[in-house]
Amino acid sequence: MTTLAFDTKTIIAPERAAVAAATMTGAAPRIGGAEVVFDIVSTRAGFDALESDWTDLFERAGRGEQMFQQFNWLWHWANHYTDAKTEFAIVTGRRHGRLVLVWPLVIERPARLRMLAWMGDPVSQYGDVIIEAMDDAEAILAQSWQYLLENARADLARLTKVRADAAVADTLTHAGFKIVATEEAPYAALSTCASYEAFDARFSPKLRKNRRRQLRRLEERGPMEINVLMDSPAASEATRLAMTLKRGWLNSKGLVSRAFVDTRIDAFFADVTSGKRPAGVGVSLLTSAGEGADTNISITCKGRRAIHILAYALKFEKVGVGNHHLEVNLQRAFDDGVEVYDFLAPRHEYKMEWADDAIAVNDMAVALTRRGRLYADVYIAVVREAVKASIKKLPRGLTRFVAGAHRTTHSIAW
Repeated sequence: MTTLAFDTKTIIAPERAAVAAATMTGAAPRIGGAEVVFDIVSTRAGFDALESDWTDLFERAGRGEQMFQQFNWLWHWANHYTDAKTEFAIVTGRRHGRLVLVWPLVIERPARLRMLAWMGDPVSQYGDVIIEAMDDAEAILAQSWQYLLENARADLARLTKVRADAAVADTLTHAGFKIVATEEAPYAALSTCASYEAFDARFSPKLRKNRRRQLRRLEERGPMEINVLMDSPAASEATRLAMTLKRGWLNSKGLVSRAFVDTRIDAFFADVTSGKRPAGVGVSLLTSAGEGADTNISITCKGRRAIHILAYALKFEKVGVGNHHLEVNLQRAFDDGVEVYDFLAPRHEYKMEWADDAIAVNDMAVALTRRGRLYADVYIAVVREAVKASIKKLPRGLTRFVAGAHRTTHSIAW
């Protein structure tokens, strides 16, 4: 059995005092000739007060793959996944009074420790820092991390689902974070094709013929209709159907998903698609003979569309309803000017049938105290992965109990 060695030297070294002297007042050393003032927002009221500045920063500097760091997405998350005991730890950086940086973080308390984690778990699929495009952005990120160290009083940090190209990825590596788990997120670069027809031409004649055959079988059942619903009561209702279908599929496979064991996910998606504080979330509903057969929940942001949840009725499994629905939605993505169609992690072969490539998505952790190091070395690095592996070998009746007890995942959203 091996463990990961988390280096705590940079955390407990005497040199830390010099950083503390500069950061305890909230003012960073002068970087690039202009002072950056950091702060930690620790309450829900403080988070809500950031709405205007956060939204403006995201409009200026946010990228499509940072869709899960939109203020509105996290506002809905905060409504459903936090309570009075939740401690926010949002790091902000301002230059000349303007917000130029946001780390969207909270403090979790596993084993009576203080652990830094991204806001958004378990519904967010990527974690990152939003930062203005500036010549000294890398230095500001490093300084903001040091400020966080001195003021958050955390024992460790566990930041999940960090893309290899995330704005914060290099900063975390330089800060001593280790990769404790990794997956891949497939994607299709639609912008490289002039049209859907050009995109479709990449597939083999055999594969396209098989799709046409499945479509004929589906059409034989009766009239088929596909509607895209957004920001409306109908969209909310469609998300509830998606949750029902998804749980039916999970149960049929003997799988357990931590996200779907928790019914808060139902209310979250119903609200985020209701029209109140929109976050670009839409629901595509395919009906066959008037019956809900397949649902796609996706998020669109700055030229990127991520397919978050796919769920179909089990009776339609053999007629390829999911393939046809996805094909239609890819056609629609071209019509909408989408540049990247993101299938999110994990990598599956059926995703790669549509994708051009995949990018690494890492869970990263660093210990900040000796107690935190013990938890990171033993639980995060060894126990969690062992539990996830062992769940696959358990009888179906025990998988739900064990997965829920260990807050681990034996399946992903789709």
